[in-house]
Amino acid sequence: MYGDHEVEHEHKPYGLMVLLLLSMVALAGVAYWKMAKPGSGPYGAIAMSDSSLTYGGAWGYADPVAAYKRSISECNKAGAAGDCVVKVSLKDNCGALAISVERNASFLVQGRDQVATTATAIQQCQASGAGDCTIKENICSSAS
Repeated sequence: MYGDHEVEHEHKPYGLMVLLLLSMVALAGVAYWKMAKPGSGPYGAIAMSDSSLTYGGAWGYADPVAAYKRSISECNKAGAAGDCVVKVSLKDNCGALAISVERNASFLVQGRDQVATTATAIQQCQASGAGDCTIKENICSSAS
């Protein structure tokens, strides 16, 4: 020993700093999720471009205008020529979009039952004589 000097260790609150950092990251994650996810609501929409047959859907919105805007945005992101318009607006119901590229045709149906709505859209498409009918959107919007 070199005398009666005590060595004083500096204790840094690393545990508290780590806890604070983790809390901030968790709060940022929750805030991002809340902003990215629409509020639960009864409104939805399907938008489509007649010229390119591109489409976009939105569901679960508390505000019908927000659902319209989101569906148009999704349609335009899909490569539309900027001519997307809302073709079906939903409130507590379902919508289905069937498309035939060979016929350059779309078939939009809305109703309360998702399975029946989808089946009707396919049936209408096939009734046109198209052999390439496919469901492109199949959404339900409900506040519950």
